[in-house]
Amino acid sequence: MKQILVLNTLEKDVSGQINTFIPEQEGEVEIVNTSHMKIAHCIGCNQCWLKTPGVCAIKDDYEAIIRKLVDVQNLWIVSDTRFGFLDYRGKRVLDRIMPMLNMYVEFRNGSLRHQLRYHPLDVGLIYNGDGDRQLLEEWCERTAVNLGGHSLGVLTLNEHETESLKFKSLKFKSLKFKSSKFKRKEETPCM
Repeated sequence: MKQILVLNTLEKDVSGQINTFIPEQEGEVEIVNTSHMKIAHCIGCNQCWLKTPGVCAIKDDYEAIIRKLVDVQNLWIVSDTRFGFLDYRGKRVLDRIMPMLNMYVEFRNGSLRHQLRYHPLDVGLIYNGDGDRQLLEEWCERTAVNLGGHSLGVLTLNEHETESLKFKSLKFKSLKFKSSKFKRKEETPCM
């Protein structure tokens, strides 16, 4: 049984970078590159809950991923970001996880949650691009709670680039407002 499954939705191979975040421990980590796989969007038909419990009605490459998810304890999703959130590939991979849950709900830690079909799943996110880190951390935590697990955290592939951009942005802002040309004019009330 693998302990960690990493679903890389990026078009480029970032296995080396992923291994720096998640050190491989003798077959404990499996990285699956999903960019070349045929994975459709969840259509919300609920057949994985009602008609064929635990089995998605869409027959594509995601079937192999769901089988792997049943055997792991930790899931990491590697995704690009758009508008501060996961891009469509990352969102699509996670939306198709519904067969892991039951349609029945229960109170868990004071909140109403779907019952787990198999076991709790801890979830983490490694993102590329300009993601809203606070939003992604909250999303990761809520997703993990819905899957009965804990958040493994949110990491970025471009930490040094992000810090560099923040520094340049702050430097530019401080220069901009020191100039007298940008002083705000006193506004007079209209009468």
